[in-house]
This record gives sequence, structure tokens and C-alpha cells, in this order.
Amino acid sequence: MKILVPTDFSKLSKVAVQYAVKIGKKLKAKLILLSVVNLERPPGRGVLNVKYLEDKMTENAVEDCAKLIGEIRSENKGKIDITYDVLKGFPVESVVTNYAQHNDIDLIVMGTKGATGLLKILFGSNTAAVIDKSRIPVIAVPEFARFTSLKDILYATDIANLKDELKTVVSFAKSFNAVVHLLHIAPTTGGSKLNKKEIIAMLTKALDYKRITFTVSHHDNAAEGIDEYVIKHKTDMLAMFTHELTFFEKLFGKSITRQMAFLSNVPLLTFKK
Repeated sequence: MKILVPTDFSKLSKVAVQYAVKIGKKLKAKLILLSVVNLERPPGRGVLNVKYLEDKMTENAVEDCAKLIGEIRSENKGKIDITYDVLKGFPVESVVTNYAQHNDIDLIVMGTKGATGLLKILFGSNTAAVIDKSRIPVIAVPEFARFTSLKDILYATDIANLKDELKTVVSFAKSFNAVVHLLHIAPTTGGSKLNKKEIIAMLTKALDYKRITFTVSHHDNAAEGIDEYVIKHKTDMLAMFTHELTFFEKLFGKSITRQMAFLSNVPLLTFKK
């Protein structure tokens, strides 16, 4: 298994790097740090001047990658299979997703915040852009997340493609023997006609995995409903499929002023439908 970890070498990005290291050790995966040199050419700048800046940034990125790998090895016990790559390109999400597709990457792990200016690589809105574009699963690691264990994974579902999507989530959960908490948010008006016992029985048999629970929560705001479940059940990760972009934007959009609990300390695992 290969895990790609984009980084800008900031303190916040190192949170995602350390999270990836912990997961990588559990999965016995190879980790690849990726630094993307992204220098937009301002008007009036000469080509030679821009090339010099790009070359200098690339040189610095190579040095920073080597230093970061040294730190990782000194801070973590046991053997770690880790290497790095430095690429030039724009837009950043295309560089990352193209690299992932052409290098047989199985999982991308990245932070949700990072540096600004010349070091603005992959974080904040760029994280959402990568997730939206990537056909490879992505784990977005928020600022305060720390990997201790992965015992409970919350899978928020609209029920439409439950069996197929759950199969994907379960394949990930099995590596950690984690409980998969199915959560369906239904409107407060009108009752739910779902037979939870029948659904659980069908899914556990079809997927040959018994560590599945199913909850229907009545809430008019899906994001708040998920937030409440995460807090109550202390889940370690939230898994979602990105076919509903408007809902995804609610989670990451700049218009959201309230910092949601699961975005503060619980990583988001996304799959492309």
C-alpha cells in the first residue's frame, strides 16, 4: 500500500504527516511526502527571474523534505518506509491527483490548514479542491487531530447507494477492526420507514462484517446532526462520499463561521463516488 502525504513543512502540515505515519505503520504502507512548488508569475517578472525563484524553491523543498524525514525517523520507533518527491506545477490539486494516479497511490493524507504566501501549498481551500478532484480516497486531518487509535468510524449516508458505499468503507475499517457507525440524517417532519434491524442483518451478511451499527437521526441540518453524533459517540473518523458537493461545501465553505467539532479534531475520510 502507498500513502501520499502532501506537505508545506508548516507546523500544521506536520500534524497530517504524523497522522499519516501512524496509519502507515498500522497498514504497513509506504509513505511518500510530496512538496509542490507553485510560483505564479506576476506581471512584469522576467522568465529568468521566475526560473531562478522556482529553482531556489525546489532546492529548499528538497532540503526540507530530507530534514522532515529525519525528524520522522527520530520521533517514531520501528521501521518506516518513507521517501519524498518535489514537483513544480499549477494548479496544485491537479499536480497531486495526477501524481497519485500515475504512482499507484492508495490513499492521500493531508492537512486542512497551512502556510501562506510562497509556501501556500495544498491546505485550506486547496484541500477541498484535491478531495473534489481525486478519485483516490483522501483523509483530511484537522489542526487538533492526533492518531491514537481507529476504533470507531462514522459513515454518514443518504441511503441511496448504501450497500456499495458501505463495502468501500468496510474494506478500510477491516484493517483496524473498527466499528462502522452508519448514520442517516432524516428531516424532523415525517417518520422514518427504515427497518434498522433488517438493514443491519442484510449488510452484515452481504459484507461479512459484524461490526456495524445503524442510527437514524432526525435533524433539519445534516452537518449539525453529524456534529452531534461525533460528540456523543466520540468517533475517531468521519467517512463520506463526495457526490453531494453542496453538502461537502457546507463542511468546508468559508461561509461557515461556527467551527464544527468534527472538523476541529476528527479527520474526514472521503471517497469519490
